[in-house]
Amino acid sequence: MSRWFLAAAAVCITLIITSTCDAFANCRARAAVFNSNTSLHKRRPSLRLKPLQLSPQSFLATQSYNARNERQHAFQLHASSKDEPLDLPSLKRLLNEAIAIHDQNLSCTPPLSQIASRLSDLETESSSPDFWDSSNSIRNNVVTRDIAKYTRLKSQLNAWDKLRKDAQEAFDMLVDLYQEESSSDDVTYVEMMELTYQECKESASSLLTTCQKYELQTLLSGPYDASPCTILLTAGAGGTEACDWVDMLYRMYTRHASHMGYRVETVEATPGDVVGYKSVELRIECGNDDNGDGQSNHHPYGWFKGEKGAHRLVRLSPFNANNKRQTTFAGVDVVPILEEEEVKDVDIPEKELEITTMRSGGKGGQNVNKVETGVRIKHLTSGIAVKCTEERSQGMNKQRALARLKGQLLAIAQEQRLKDIQSIRGDVVEASWGAQIRNYVMQPYKLVKDGRSGWESSDVDGFLDGGQGLEDCIGSLLRWRRGVEEEEREEADLKGV
Repeated sequence: MSRWFLAAAAVCITLIITSTCDAFANCRARAAVFNSNTSLHKRRPSLRLKPLQLSPQSFLATQSYNARNERQHAFQLHASSKDEPLDLPSLKRLLNEAIAIHDQNLSCTPPLSQIASRLSDLETESSSPDFWDSSNSIRNNVVTRDIAKYTRLKSQLNAWDKLRKDAQEAFDMLVDLYQEESSSDDVTYVEMMELTYQECKESASSLLTTCQKYELQTLLSGPYDASPCTILLTAGAGGTEACDWVDMLYRMYTRHASHMGYRVETVEATPGDVVGYKSVELRIECGNDDNGDGQSNHHPYGWFKGEKGAHRLVRLSPFNANNKRQTTFAGVDVVPILEEEEVKDVDIPEKELEITTMRSGGKGGQNVNKVETGVRIKHLTSGIAVKCTEERSQGMNKQRALARLKGQLLAIAQEQRLKDIQSIRGDVVEASWGAQIRNYVMQPYKLVKDGRSGWESSDVDGFLDGGQGLEDCIGSLLRWRRGVEEEEREEADLKGV
């Protein structure tokens, strides 16, 4: 027993001595490294910095700067959990842009006092006992239209003033809160900053959007822009593919008219041999819904008249057995619908008209299927033709077709800046190569580009849905036309000088 005990004690002593030697060796190595570092530091010259002495003003400025940094850091940390940061410079730019376009709209709008005075005069006139007599129907329509116009304009100006006031007050409060001395850990303070920021941004964005739409309304000031219109879609070069392209445009314009708050009616549609339509005629009128802004949907012809021309589609044709890329064309013609009083002074000699009759077909019984009630009138001088098959009698269709032809000739004369319709040159839309106003490319890339204004977008599918894309394109075209007209006026003034 004693031998085992002595052997175990010897092993323990050996282990203790070994560990002690290792520890002593490590200490000597560390001491050597420390001595070498100390000797290196002794060779370097010592750098002694003088204490920084600040004036009381500099000290206060430094404290304010540090406080602002703490607040900004707190705002960034608070906004990091949100969808967007609190960007004061961007908000200021947005507010300035909204105020600039608001001032521009006010410069070309009658003052609110003048609008209120005019509205009061119209209401006084409409309240007279003999105002609603049947003999005064033309004046009734004019006064009713003006009352609605000035009422919308008055409410629009009041809404602008409220949005601008709310946005400016919110931004001033935001600046005051930003400069206020407060702890960055104050949760209530940071939440108030964010609520004020969101209020200012929403008011400024609403002001900018409504003012931009009103800017487009000021561009729709032509003599016939407020009139209803008809849109005629015809298949051009491309065969079956062209008929399908007409169907796509039919869907696009129908959806866009609904998007803008117009009433749409399909007057006539001629089906294609395989798919789509050979021709489609739409009637666009003012809608009862203001679409939230009360502006753009009161000028049907003015809004759609820029769509007149040839539209070109490039895609992999589903009707091609080899699935080859194919180019297709469709013609779009836009004509204002004018009242008889507006075209009664237009005189077209009978020798310039070619009148043919046809069977209308469709619903209506034997009268329209066996009797030639449809009428087609062609103006020989310009080559413009109008067809009407809506009524049940040939006389009424002839009267309607003649009124449409006169309205179309008046609109073309106004576009070509002619004094009378006798000087109108050929204005027939040719749906063929070289005459396109807009290209819709779906292969080998996606691009919609207007050949006049240069507006383009890669969202072809969204554009063909008739939503915001087409609205932006038409707005860009209206602004481009305004720029062209201003340049022409400047050149005329220079030539006059």
